[in-house]
Amino acid sequence: MRNVTDPTNGFHDAAAALEESWRQWENFARAQQMGQIGWWRLDTRKNILAWSPENYRIFGAPLGAPQSYETFLEKVHPEDRTFVHERWLAALKGEPYDIEHRIVADGQEKWVREKASLEFDENGALLGGFGVTQDITDRKRAEIALQSSARRNELLTRVAARLLQTSDVQGVVEELCAEVMSLLDCQVFFNYLVDEESGRLRLNACAGIPQEEAREIEWLDYGHAICGVVARDGERVIACDIGSGGDKRAAHVCSYGGHAYCCHPLVVQGKLMGTLSFGTKTRPAFSDADVDLIQAVSQLMSMAMARLKMEHALLEADKRKDEFLATLAHELRNPLAPIRTGLFVLKRRGSEGPEALRVQEMMERQVDHIVRLVDDLLEVSRIRSGKIVLKTERVDLRDLIDQAVEASQQLLESNGVALNVVRSEEPLLVDGDPVRLVQVFANLLSNAAKYTPAGGSATMAARQAGNQAEVTVSDTGVGIPADMLAHVFDLFAQVNRTLGRSKGGLGIGLALVRKLMRLHGGSVEAKSEGPGKGSTFIVRLPLSPQERKDGLLRAATLDASPAHRVLIVEDDDDVVYTLSMLLREQGAAVRVVFDTERGLEAVGSFKPDVVFIDLGLAGVDGYEAARRIRAMPEGRDATIVALTRWGGDTVRDHVTKAGFDLHVTKPASMGDIERVLDFRRGVRGEG
Repeated sequence: MRNVTDPTNGFHDAAAALEESWRQWENFARAQQMGQIGWWRLDTRKNILAWSPENYRIFGAPLGAPQSYETFLEKVHPEDRTFVHERWLAALKGEPYDIEHRIVADGQEKWVREKASLEFDENGALLGGFGVTQDITDRKRAEIALQSSARRNELLTRVAARLLQTSDVQGVVEELCAEVMSLLDCQVFFNYLVDEESGRLRLNACAGIPQEEAREIEWLDYGHAICGVVARDGERVIACDIGSGGDKRAAHVCSYGGHAYCCHPLVVQGKLMGTLSFGTKTRPAFSDADVDLIQAVSQLMSMAMARLKMEHALLEADKRKDEFLATLAHELRNPLAPIRTGLFVLKRRGSEGPEALRVQEMMERQVDHIVRLVDDLLEVSRIRSGKIVLKTERVDLRDLIDQAVEASQQLLESNGVALNVVRSEEPLLVDGDPVRLVQVFANLLSNAAKYTPAGGSATMAARQAGNQAEVTVSDTGVGIPADMLAHVFDLFAQVNRTLGRSKGGLGIGLALVRKLMRLHGGSVEAKSEGPGKGSTFIVRLPLSPQERKDGLLRAATLDASPAHRVLIVEDDDDVVYTLSMLLREQGAAVRVVFDTERGLEAVGSFKPDVVFIDLGLAGVDGYEAARRIRAMPEGRDATIVALTRWGGDTVRDHVTKAGFDLHVTKPASMGDIERVLDFRRGVRGEG
């Protein structure tokens, strides 16, 4: 049994109670520390404000330092001090005191939540109170970051929507960038765009500087200031603490009072479109989140500009397509009308006599015109697909210029345009495709003929310029407006539609010239002082090494041999008639059949040197006919020519694999016939 009379028992009980109380106090203090919660007690009668150790830590005050309401208020952030004091006065009137505000502790901004329970006497006078203070800095920063992220996402969504909907990206840049400035606490922004004609940057929009100063920096060279460096290098530049003067590139921004600057390139698919930059006068640096936002806005703006550029190009292409179709209809209708009239005259009056001869000559000219138009159309597919293949050899440009002049002389004379040719006294040797180069020079002369009014003149001159041959074709014609100089080589583009329709042309020739020059490793340039002041086209080609003299172009025309036996396998009467007539003009003996079976029989009996076969024969088609003829002893050495309605490399590949030697696009011309017979003579070694 316990001895209740033992005096030490009370001492032990008190010690145990004290130890337990101390243990509870330690637990309470640890809980405050872990929860970052301190407490305070106010006794107005003794004017004592007591703080717990954790409260001292939260406010960054020395432990045990005397405290009062005034010392507490000094710790409150200056921007929140009025708010806190007003809430305390309201609490003295019985309103709840549960607020969140900022304090400055140890030089750092922190957030706290304070809650108090006040005690009053029966007259309503304040006796004191008890309150708690919780450090909520981490939570508050997370909330602010979340709110900031939400605002950024909302801004990006709004920016994207505006940029996707607008048809004037440049017009909304200033409005959108003003929103970005507000969110990022920026005071200036600059948006420069690339000006392709001048090769410089042009200020599109800005804010935060006077208008007169903006006019002074309207144009910026690559590599100058931060925007110019970003444009030159294509990489983002972030400048911090500009005021220290360490970054010379930022001197311009520093003059506006900027402390931090971030500039992004506007790039789409590797092509620079401009720059976008923001500067702040209130902070020494941008945060990573700020930089990410500027990058996102820059990317959205780049994509929107690229979209508008693409839409503009599509609209322009669609417009040119419509103009091209209208021009094509006009060009085809013009020659068809006199042909139709000529057929009517010949039918009524017969095909004999001087008048009939003039009608036939007129119809021949119109048919030649249609053939040229169709040939131009066929070139379009080759330009689009990039399937123009050069057959390169060493040539003297002087000879090719002579051929181009000869080919273009009739058109120049008929249009009343005088031509002056300035020849180079020295050879201009280049490695190129002679046929295609003649086409280049003939197209330029044709362009001069079409766009020079009657009575005007054109000049073609060739010379050596360093390591290049330079051929210039100039005229006194309609000239080229400044805004068209960059587009004259576009497909279907024409400077003067009215004049173009009156003289013919589909806007293909100059596009083909540029394509062919690029394939040759050369270039073509257009110059003009404006409408009515003529045009100049300059072709430049790399010269061949002068020590190599072999391979010069030698044009030789061989007479057709009357001994050729030619078989035509074709079921179209008009094609048969014109083809056999052209062949007989060349002295060939011609036999005609209308299907494959009779063709095979004719090969065995007629033993032809050349066989023309229509690919679209009824029954057994032309491909199979060629294979069967090639398998016959009489057809093994024959030159077999495919008659096609379409040209191009795809057809050429098909007919070659089928055993054909050549192919001719219907209707055949005298040039086609001569090409076939020349090929036959080359195979047989005839001269």
